Amino acid sequence: MNQKWKALLMALMLLGTALLAAGCAHEPTPYQVNDGDNYNVSVKFDANGGTFTTNTAIIVDSYNLSEVALGSDGMAQIALLSPDNKNRGNDAFMPANNGYFLAGWYAQRTDTGAVDANGKPVYSYSGKWDFENDLLSLDPKGSYSAETPVLTLYAAWVPLFRVDFYELGSGEALSSYAFNPLEVEQIPVPQWDTQTGAIEMYKFPERSGHTFNAAYYDAEGKQPVNTGMLNHPGAVDEATGTAQNAELAVYVDYTEGEWYHIYNVEQFLKNASVAGSYVIHADLDFTDKIWPSSFMYGNYSGTIQGNGHIFKNISLAQTNNSKINAGLFGNLTENASVSDVTFENVTFTIKAGTRMVGTNFGLLAGTVSNGAKLTGVQVLRSRLLIDSGCYFGVDDYSIGLVCGMGDASVVAQPQITCEATGDKPESVVITVDGNTVTLEFIS
Repeated sequence: MNQKWKALLMALMLLGTALLAAGCAHEPTPYQVNDGDNYNVSVKFDANGGTFTTNTAIIVDSYNLSEVALGSDGMAQIALLSPDNKNRGNDAFMPANNGYFLAGWYAQRTDTGAVDANGKPVYSYSGKWDFENDLLSLDPKGSYSAETPVLTLYAAWVPLFRVDFYELGSGEALSSYAFNPLEVEQIPVPQWDTQTGAIEMYKFPERSGHTFNAAYYDAEGKQPVNTGMLNHPGAVDEATGTAQNAELAVYVDYTEGEWYHIYNVEQFLKNASVAGSYVIHADLDFTDKIWPSSFMYGNYSGTIQGNGHIFKNISLAQTNNSKINAGLFGNLTENASVSDVTFENVTFTIKAGTRMVGTNFGLLAGTVSNGAKLTGVQVLRSRLLIDSGCYFGVDDYSIGLVCGMGDASVVAQPQITCEATGDKPESVVITVDGNTVTLEFIS
């Protein structure tokens, strides 16, 4: 290439570069656009470790002072909108910071030099902005640039308040509940639900096989939580945007067993469990209700505190040849406890039993194990029915008016009868000696 063409090409390249540079030089920044539209006053919101819904840490509001009303002192008065103000419409910005809550927006931020449990710097604040009452006052004749904010407001983040739960006695850490005190005003203590009969634990930890008994503010159990709500001592100092007493230790005492407070039949049936324990608050009428098969055939190890109430009008039938213990309770285990309750008008029909070995049947229980506690228990005006279709075929069975096997500590009342039923009741000869029932089948 000769020198003439080289010089021409170089000149064209230099011209292109100059034009490109000129174009870039005239590309306005957002702040320059604001200045050009006379929106030359800006206020910056610093999320200060958090983020807005725009995934940015900073948002800027700009104002045109010529459009701002003047106060009686001749100053421009700007009413600021908080980033999340609903009046922004779709332009609202929700600030968030995982593990923290927003205590407010402040004009000054001071680094204390400390870090919190999450390793983030701890600040102290001043000049909290009141968006309902505070006004930003500016001289309308002043010189401003949108690129330099006249005010920066910092988000003051405070770690979520916390309740740490421990087991009374052992001191074992159970769980923690973190919450925003600006949204959650009270933390309810577990209470019995009269609709379900079970206890509502709310935010308290559950413990398998146990039921809440009480809560305490101290590890020694000397300062009980006597109200229906926890008294959390945490507070936010609005002047500094910091919190005091944000953590509360609560010690929880449990009672062994799955306890329920029963006010009606539906609650009892819904919460039927062989490990369940029940406090009875009313007489229970089982007319047209099905007695729980888990009780009838199972090994009951819970507690029933009858409080003098009556379980009445109960009908049940033994129809399963694979179940060798049956009654209102199949087996009252050594851990079972039943007190101050009357079972009245119980009808128990034995229909199965073909060549069954080791069977135990009784109105109250098939078997009462050693150690089971029965106090103030009565079975009144009840019937034990032997279906004529039964044929045991062996003598290895135990049938009792009250219990088949074991000492029920419940005297068989004269109102308890044992009768044959079915198609051929005359084929069953029944002998009753005290509590013991002996059968003879005539072919």
